Amino acid sequence: MNILIIEDDSSIQMLLKLSLEVEGYRTETAGSVSEGLKVLTNRRTDLILLDLMLPDRSGFELLQILQREYRSVPVIVLTAKNEMNDKILGFQLGADDYLTKPFETRELVERIKAVMRRTKAAAPASETVQVGCIEIDRRERSCQIAGKPLKTTSKEFDFLWLLCTNPKTVFTREQLLDQVWGYEYYGQTRSVDMMVNRLREKMKPHDHLVATVHGTGYKLEV
Repeated sequence: MNILIIEDDSSIQMLLKLSLEVEGYRTETAGSVSEGLKVLTNRRTDLILLDLMLPDRSGFELLQILQREYRSVPVIVLTAKNEMNDKILGFQLGADDYLTKPFETRELVERIKAVMRRTKAAAPASETVQVGCIEIDRRERSCQIAGKPLKTTSKEFDFLWLLCTNPKTVFTREQLLDQVWGYEYYGQTRSVDMMVNRLREKMKPHDHLVATVHGTGYKLEV
């Protein structure tokens, strides 16, 4: 498994590299957004560890690029920032997990394993599902509505995949946080609503397909 460490602090970068290689992972390192993108272009990458405070561009900007061009690669954000708004923004931009410095290497390794388990979870018999006018491909992580491509973030795709593979099933916001984000998110269910609102904007005029079940959560209306 190849892990890309994007961290500008050389001491932290080296500590992460050595610690992960002891665990059997192969690593590449980058000290900036531009270096990280160069590695992604030239090396197979299975997971990214991303510091938010980088010298050339913000880690948030890189998350946006990753969602456009490398959205199949999971990202764990490593940062000294502990503000809830930063965490919410990170997840909205597609981060798969968020670890605040300082942290124990053991915890990082367990989080890497958890993210990869979710990423490599057993796929259903078919990688492509069509429900009504929505066609969604899990292998390509692509989606079409009425034959037109729908650009999604990683979390938006996972949300749609869950709904499309369970049509008419009502999911509570807490269930969505657990199954899409994969962890307990301190009860911040408004992040689900914010994501759904953005997704519905992209889905117009078919936004009614993601139906609100008042007082509960959401379902796919087909």
